[in-house]
Amino acid sequence: MTSTELKHQARLQEWAGAIQDCRSSGLSVRQWCRQRGTTPTTYYRWERELLSIAGSTATLPETPAVAFAELPVPKQVCCNALERSATLHLDNVSIDIYPQCGAEQLKALVEILRTC
Repeated sequence: MTSTELKHQARLQEWAGAIQDCRSSGLSVRQWCRQRGTTPTTYYRWERELLSIAGSTATLPETPAVAFAELPVPKQVCCNALERSATLHLDNVSIDIYPQCGAEQLKALVEILRTC
């Protein structure tokens, strides 16, 4: 097998897992793609290829088994209204932002507000 074929097999395996993730996420394909920085066109191209392979006699590379790990419960932080830095409002939804909110958390909150 050539290196190009090996790379393609690796991408097939990667997209097989990604498509399963999308389908189980509860998000639309468009929302899922937006969160991951890809386009629905790319998603559907890989999905089509995987379905085509599944319908033929060829088999997909096995997807590794999912493993779960127990995580510690995050420390509860109490914040009062006087400590907040800002409040985001969109229609009937409001979210208070506190100084300890990281950039990634803030970005995720804005994306959630956009989908509401």
